[in-house]
Amino acid sequence: MTAIGSEVQTSLTRVLCGYFGKLALATVLVLSAIAFLINYHDYDHLYLDHISTEARSLLKGVTRGPDGLSFTLPAAMSRFEGSPAYGFRVLDRGGQVIAENHSAVIERVSPWSAGSAITTDSWFLRLDSEKPFHFAGGKRLHVDGTDVLIEMMTLGDPENFHRWVVLHETAEDIWLPILPLALLMPAVTLLGIRRALSPLARAAHSAETVNPGDPTQRLELAGMPRETAGFGSAINRLMDRVGTLIQSQKIFIASAAHELRTPLAVMLLELEKIEHPRARRLEQDVKGMAECVNRLVLLARLEMVQAHPVDLDLGALALETVDRLEPWASAQDHRIKLQLNGPRTILGDRVAVREALSNLVENAVKHTPAGTSVFVTVGPGGTITVEDNGPGLPETTDQLFQPFRKGNPSGEGAGLGLAIVRQAVELHRGSIQVGRSSRGGAMFTLRFA
Repeated sequence: MTAIGSEVQTSLTRVLCGYFGKLALATVLVLSAIAFLINYHDYDHLYLDHISTEARSLLKGVTRGPDGLSFTLPAAMSRFEGSPAYGFRVLDRGGQVIAENHSAVIERVSPWSAGSAITTDSWFLRLDSEKPFHFAGGKRLHVDGTDVLIEMMTLGDPENFHRWVVLHETAEDIWLPILPLALLMPAVTLLGIRRALSPLARAAHSAETVNPGDPTQRLELAGMPRETAGFGSAINRLMDRVGTLIQSQKIFIASAAHELRTPLAVMLLELEKIEHPRARRLEQDVKGMAECVNRLVLLARLEMVQAHPVDLDLGALALETVDRLEPWASAQDHRIKLQLNGPRTILGDRVAVREALSNLVENAVKHTPAGTSVFVTVGPGGTITVEDNGPGLPETTDQLFQPFRKGNPSGEGAGLGLAIVRQAVELHRGSIQVGRSSRGGAMFTLRFA
């Protein structure tokens, strides 16, 4: 079973295997009942089976020793001693009697006698055609390579042994050939269903990894059965509509943010001309709005852009970014320390990588005490690590990377910096590792694929 939400979903494989298992069991039971009834009322066939079964059972009491053949009645054959309705004879190949009991009727009707030329392997005779189970018969069998002639008779079968004969014949006719198939059917069904559903399972796994921001990603329909391919096609069409909607929203946000940039710039120019304390406070608010708009435009660009990777030297790019941010960080009483390790060349988008690093450094400066340093380590390979010795991270990773989510609600900024970092890394199909630095503060490691 699979838990989905708060409900427990039953496995389709288990359900179908249960159905097929019940069907197989029902089939065996029905066929067994039919075979039992047919064998029970087919007296000619039943009588011959009865003789054959009794003869094989009596043969178990025959042994061959130095003095020839001897016989001991098997314990399961006690009816031949207790009831005169049952009789038997055991003869050697020459027709000499080895053992017998209630055999008067057999002697009268048997074609086998001492000194006669015994050439037949079996015989059968109805003793009373009007009464069921009044018959006699014999069968030639072998013990250690020696012929043994076993004869038996029954007058009405008062102990109903014929029912066990019918069950035995039913087992040979139905259970032996069909029961293995009935047991094998659920296993074959299990394998068949799993194989048939494997394309759907792969599609479900693919759906888990689909990035809604990537309009090119679709479920792979190759190899799917026709019944599930229709479902996969419906999911792909849904993804088309969702992708179109998301793209429209991104274009709307980018357009709105772009349209706001010019009015905000004009407002700042006009506020600079006003000499009043309230104008300065309003100017700070407008600057915050302008920064938020600029970040929205950048975020929208990163979400909509298709990467055109070029060879990037992460070391040179980091050095350029740190040089640009150093004067601003110094004004905030912070220092940025850069360390370059090993080969640092990747295929990537220059603007996206630069903005990811810039936002991490700016966040570290804004959220650590004055007089501390921000440590940037580039390499080895396509990794950039930014550490600080501030108070650390107050929230979980998922919350930090949500747009407009600020680590410190009372702090500066619009809460878009880490969203930009995440989008830049996803553009390169990379990863972000967040943890605590050995210096005591936060640590962000970006890996660009």
